[in-house]
Amino acid sequence: MRIRIILLAIGFVVSGLLLVIAHQPQGPVTTPKTDRLVGEKAPAGFLPERFAG
Repeated sequence: MRIRIILLAIGFVVSGLLLVIAHQPQGPVTTPKTDRLVGEKAPAGFLPERFAG
């Protein structure tokens, strides 16, 4: 009976370690900012096309 409890405890410890190793927390997924054309460099139709309803 004592051996079964010891094996069960070892199994819990091993499974807990595997869960800790497998769980890799990830931060928020963000997309990199792109270079936007600003001012006179921007195409004339950019804003109307972008924000047209």
